[in-house]
Amino acid sequence: MPELTREELIGIVKQHRPSNLASLKKFLNEANLNVSDEKLHPLIKQLQSEGTLKFSVHHTGSFNEYLADIWNAWWFYLVIVVTLSELFLVISNSQAGVALVLRILFGLGVLGIIPGFLTVMMIFPGGQIQTLEKIALSIFLSVLISITVGVLLGLGPFFQSSNNIIVLTVYVVLADVAASYRTYDFLKRSHKRQRP
Repeated sequence: MPELTREELIGIVKQHRPSNLASLKKFLNEANLNVSDEKLHPLIKQLQSEGTLKFSVHHTGSFNEYLADIWNAWWFYLVIVVTLSELFLVISNSQAGVALVLRILFGLGVLGIIPGFLTVMMIFPGGQIQTLEKIALSIFLSVLISITVGVLLGLGPFFQSSNNIIVLTVYVVLADVAASYRTYDFLKRSHKRQRP
């Protein structure tokens, strides 16, 4: 894979105008320009010293401060809202109208995307894989996790939709906290490496 050039980095910055390091890395991944932190940070410093790149790499001091920053941790809260909403809809046995539509949509998310997405975030907290790979891996792992939970519950008399969603909710909440902490830790280590 070719090295990221200064001109390509300037092109991404001018096109997308990233506000922080995480968004810059996201735009680089979308453009299929993978670069290690060791090579990216010197280029960023050079562009910042020239005035071409204006953002500052913001680092939160603690994990609680990271979670309080809604713009960086939005996915943490979205996962909690979707999962707890699905838990409520399944336990209340919603079978009609808007509640049924939400139950189906949130159920597809909880069964088919969210557990795998969080597992991928735990394994690759810095977005080291391409977006398409992340989507495919998220779906595959979600289906695998959902089937595993179903099989384990099916070994006894516990195979019911309410038991299934309770176990998946516990997994999702624990994985959400672990994935957000891994992301926070990755950002903290990146910030330390970037310091002169």
